[in-house]
Amino acid sequence: MPENKRRILVIDDNVTTLKVISAILTRENYSVFTAGNPPDGLDILRKENMHLVMLDLKMPGMDGLETYKKIREIDRDVSVIIMTAYGTVESAVQAMKLGIDNYLQKPLNFDELKITISKIFEKIVMKEDLAILKGELKGDNIFENMIGKSKKMREIFAKITSIAKTDSTVLITGESGTGKEMAARAIHNLSRRRENKMIVINLAAVPEGLQESEMFGYEKGAFTGAYGSRQGKFELSDRGTIFLDEIGNINYRVQAKLLRVLEERKVEPLGSNKARPIDVRIISATNIDLKSEAANGRFREDLFYRLNVISLHMPALRERKADIPLLSGHFLKEVCLKNSMNEKTISEGALERLMDYNWPGNIRELHNVIEEAVVISSTDVIEADMLNLSYERFASPAADQAAGPQDITLFEVEKKSIVNALIKTKGNQTKAARLLGVTRKMIMNKIEKYHISEIVPVRTRNTKKSQ
Repeated sequence: MPENKRRILVIDDNVTTLKVISAILTRENYSVFTAGNPPDGLDILRKENMHLVMLDLKMPGMDGLETYKKIREIDRDVSVIIMTAYGTVESAVQAMKLGIDNYLQKPLNFDELKITISKIFEKIVMKEDLAILKGELKGDNIFENMIGKSKKMREIFAKITSIAKTDSTVLITGESGTGKEMAARAIHNLSRRRENKMIVINLAAVPEGLQESEMFGYEKGAFTGAYGSRQGKFELSDRGTIFLDEIGNINYRVQAKLLRVLEERKVEPLGSNKARPIDVRIISATNIDLKSEAANGRFREDLFYRLNVISLHMPALRERKADIPLLSGHFLKEVCLKNSMNEKTISEGALERLMDYNWPGNIRELHNVIEEAVVISSTDVIEADMLNLSYERFASPAADQAAGPQDITLFEVEKKSIVNALIKTKGNQTKAARLLGVTRKMIMNKIEKYHISEIVPVRTRNTKKSQ
């Protein structure tokens, strides 16, 4: 019997029902087990790994709902269908409250049964795929819950593996939304400290006046309102890892104290004159250029070099576009599961549009775009016009100056040129074509291909006549 067959257990006291269901589902290429009473069914479930249990509601000795509770004690994840010839609103509601996937009326409509089972297995496949993508199961292109197959990400995975073997201080750089915290967690999870805590403190979210007490703690009476002592994040992460996110937001006075902690591996809470030794690995992250901040006097240069013992730069999504299909597929499954939707796919046109886009918000923006498209779409396929992308970036002079040739694809250069020409000609396609040295027909085709009418107003002859 092939191991990849889906395994279904049918529990029913009616022998004829068992035979008929078994024959039908076997023809559908399922592996079917049968039991004529709940105790026998539960024994099978204890010995065999099942994907689905079909359960009669009315059986002598132990009814279906009671059996369901026993099933959940044995296997909390297996899907269940309740079958009954005595369906009532009350029993259906009770079944659903217990978490039973489906409730079918006898005599069974076998076409309906096959469709119901097919949908249940679609969800099971989605859950399995998502588990692989989250790293809960072994899967290709997955590294400590980080997803990527591009050369840049393979290099990142290799570097994280090397970094994790040491206790060296790490500075992770990169734009917002590139996965800096996930990289920090990967380092911690692969290190000798993985059995202990990784404490995260986002310094951008902590008011400057509270940063010192948040990081290093305080003694009773250290300031007004300090009615007791409190450990800081450094002490709480002892023997583990502390992740200082948005380190560029630390106030200048606290920087001096952090420098001392890095040098002496001791913390001194507010209101105390006694330093306490700590054994903690420090990982920091920033989306700003700390070296420039140090040169401008806004960040201590000595602290920068203490934090930057090992540097890890997380690439922007536009630098790893080979990962966009993989990430999009992951987010599609995740959002569909979260919202109890049927699995959706993404069209080639939509994927092309995602690949063309420059992703100023990186992975976080991609997730949001996919989630919105999944929620608003009424079909099982995500089309290009369902993607809400912030194309204003392409028409921004500041963005033009900031983006170098290595940051933008040939398609984006073409699109941006057309957008800029249309802006200069106030949407006049003929003048824009003349400005670019191409035919008007070519401009019209490109406007349609790149959805440029969503970026700038485009004038046509018909519009002009109507005026």
